[in-house]
Amino acid sequence: MEALRDLALILLALEAALGTLVVLAVIAAINYALFYFRWWRTLPRWFAIARGYLHQGRQAVEIGSRAVAAPIFTLEATWAGVKGAVKDLRSRQTR
Repeated sequence: MEALRDLALILLALEAALGTLVVLAVIAAINYALFYFRWWRTLPRWFAIARGYLHQGRQAVEIGSRAVAAPIFTLEATWAGVKGAVKDLRSRQTR
């Protein structure tokens, strides 16, 4: 049984090592491509384009979050107001 446990651990380690090598190969390919295509000319333009898309995505997330959260906040505020009014009415009735 210990041999199976050791074998499973070795296979997991190999999988992690292979995953790391794949990530390293992708990063190396990106680095080579940036050097090959003269990154100092094209990279600032790509960063500007990427920043624009990230800004649009952030705005979409903010708008969506507000649309989802606004009814909840409105309901909670209304419920708190109703509870406060009922509490005031009850306290006036007990006096």
